[in-house]
Formats: sequence, structure tokens, C-alpha cells
Amino acid sequence: MNLPPVDSVFYDTEYETMPRDEITQLQEELLLEMIPHAYEHSALVHETWENAGVHPRDIRSIDDFVERAPFIDKNALRRFRDERGDPYGGTNTVPPDELTAIMSTSGTTGDPTLVPEKWGGGGPRRPAIITRDFWGMGVRPGDHVALVLFTFRGPTYGLFQGLGTIPILFDFDPDEMQRFCELSLRYRPTGLYNFGSVLINAVREVCDARGYDPRDVFSSYKGVVFAGEPLSPRARRLAEEWGVELYEHCGVGDVTASFECGEHDGLHIWEDTAFVEEIELADAGDGGDRKELVATALVNRTAPLIRYRSDDIVRVSRDICACGRTHMRMWPIGRKGDEVVVQGKTILPIDVWTAVESVDACAMGLFQVIRTGREVDRLRLRVGYAGKANEASVRDDVGAAVLVETGVEPEIELVPNAALLKLGPPHKIPRVAKS
Repeated sequence: MNLPPVDSVFYDTEYETMPRDEITQLQEELLLEMIPHAYEHSALVHETWENAGVHPRDIRSIDDFVERAPFIDKNALRRFRDERGDPYGGTNTVPPDELTAIMSTSGTTGDPTLVPEKWGGGGPRRPAIITRDFWGMGVRPGDHVALVLFTFRGPTYGLFQGLGTIPILFDFDPDEMQRFCELSLRYRPTGLYNFGSVLINAVREVCDARGYDPRDVFSSYKGVVFAGEPLSPRARRLAEEWGVELYEHCGVGDVTASFECGEHDGLHIWEDTAFVEEIELADAGDGGDRKELVATALVNRTAPLIRYRSDDIVRVSRDICACGRTHMRMWPIGRKGDEVVVQGKTILPIDVWTAVESVDACAMGLFQVIRTGREVDRLRLRVGYAGKANEASVRDDVGAAVLVETGVEPEIELVPNAALLKLGPPHKIPRVAKS
């Protein structure tokens, strides 16, 4: 293990603080290496580029790429998968017997997509995702780290072992939170990857039932990462009351990942792993500040996505962060497909979240917006609840709270929390559904 000195601020000073012109130069070099590889070995990329009349020899610079390369989106992957019987949607570039793992997306925007992985190979690699970020949080060799994982397990625990830490593994499941509290008190981990609103509320329930002090449970943690979707306001308040320093983690178009640093001013995207573009939204009403994120893999040669439209709405900045890192930052805002227009009023899931979780029986904040299209006549919500609460009373309380928050009177279907958790993984249930 070739680790930096423990007093080093950065895990990888050369790359984390690389000047902007050098980042761009490195991206161009990696991009021009990746394009012919993806064109030759990825059936989806090859077909997409052929249909667009573009060949790798046409791309000699980043400018050429931005001007000529065709886009790919999730629907293209699913269409290729269904039409060709290819479980990876035409993205896999290596022989199946060389794969070391098969993961999947969570399926919150449709059915899950399988993701092929080849650990320890498949192209040029530099420490980036997780290693740089947790080092920046203060995690050091010899520390214990709590890993709360789901379908994207992959080599995660191996990355932490490479950092010199000792992983403690948990399932992303509310029923695991008693064991989480017990082992946190016993081993005193310094980092946690990753949490969410459901689990924070589950920790509160365990602590109430077992007599644990949540401040003590989290006292050793230098950083707790949440991912998949924003924390609910209630869950964030709980974590902050317990003295938890929260760090947001977000995917970057299924190509790489981004993390907050200690400044908590946007999520860093490691630009030596992905080339990121932003494209204008047709209906942007904020002066163009919000844009759709497009990502291209620079180092993942196993399943490279090239000019992948994420459907994620973000704000970005390439200004140097106060932490000293030079890589771009983004602020996730939402997804293009999540809004619903009710009686001319645009509503996003975040707009009803606070109202739902303000009712004690619905404290976990589990709900779905039910719609048949983008524009609907009424706001229909499927809301989870716990315990033996009076359903009529809960329904009335939630309806009143949503009306105050959104100005729209909802139609509410109550279901047990467990029914919605089954639609997960629970860190990221589908917040918008057709029925």
C-alpha cells in the first residue's frame, strides 16, 4: 500500500489540485484513448455512432467530441437490452468470463439495469472515488469504517481496505440498525458509507427502544455519507442534533460519483474519471443556471458510457473550491422526469416531503407521487405509515399538511411502511410512480 503521510490534507495532491488547463489536457488524452476502445468493443456505442454517421477518426479533440458525438440515454440501454437480449444493454466490452461482479442500478426511474464490473483491471485506474473523499474527511489507516451497502456493493469494501481501514459491513436495512448501534459503540468507526433518511429514523427508534444515546453512537464518526436522494428535513435535523457531520454523495450519470468535501459547498466530480458537460433545458426559467448533466467515462473500460444523458438537473461550477481542490463541483437539483403539474402548479417530490414526515405516523417520509402523465387534474399520493395509527386521522393530517405546503389538496392512499420499503432499496424508493 502506497499511502500518503497521515498528516497530508489530500490523498492524491497532484491530481486533486491539478490546474484547470492540465485537467482539460488530461481529459482530452483519456477521451481520445477511450473513444476507439468503446467504439470497437461496446455494441451500443458502435451502433449509436454508426447510426449518427460518426467515426472515432472524426474526433481529434474535445471540441470535435462536443460538436459531433451522439448522445446515449437510459432508454437506449433498455431498448438495446430488450431487443437484443443483452442484459447489459450493449455496454459490456469484456468477455463474460472475465467479469468479477455484476451489480445493478436501484431501478427508481424504471426497471433496474445490470452493471458489469471487472475489478483490478479493465483500463487505467487512479485512486479517485471514495479514497480521496474519505481521506479528506479525516479517515486514516487503522480506522474502522461502517459500510451500509445495497445493490452497488462492487469493490467498495476493497477500496476501503486499500485505504488501510477495516470495514464493518451492514445491509441497507432498518432492521440492521440495532447491530449498527452496537458495533459503532464497540469499534468506534470514523467513517460511514452510506446512510439515508430511512436509516436515520430507524436509528432513532432503536436508541429510544434500547436506551442508547445517539450522540454516543455517532461520537467517533468524522463523516457520515448519505446518498441516493436528498435527506428529508426531519432526518437532517435529527443527525445534526446528534452532532453528525453529513456529507452528500451522488452519482454522475452512472459514470462516476461525486462527494461533498468539508466545505459543504457542492459535490466534487473527479474529472480524471469522467468528462462532464451540461446542456440547456428547453424550459429553463432561471436564466440557464439549471442544466442537464451529461457524462462520459474516461477510465471505465469495462462498461463505458459515452455522452450519457443522465436526466439529472444540476448546477455546476469549475471555480476552485475553498478546500483547495480544483475539480468541478455540482449541486443536484432534481430529475427531469419527477415533476408533476397539478392544476397548472408544478410540484416536485421534495415539495411534499416535509408535509408527509411532519405527521408522526409518517416520520420515515415514505411516499410516492402517483401520476398518469406530467400534467394531471389532482395530486395523488401513496403514503407510508407505521404502527397502529388511526388511518382516517393520519390521512386527514397528511392531507392538511400537504395542502399548507403546496397549495394543492391531495388524494391520499395510506399503506404500511413495509410495503413501500419493498420497492427500494429503501434508500431510494421510486418517488414518482404510474400506479
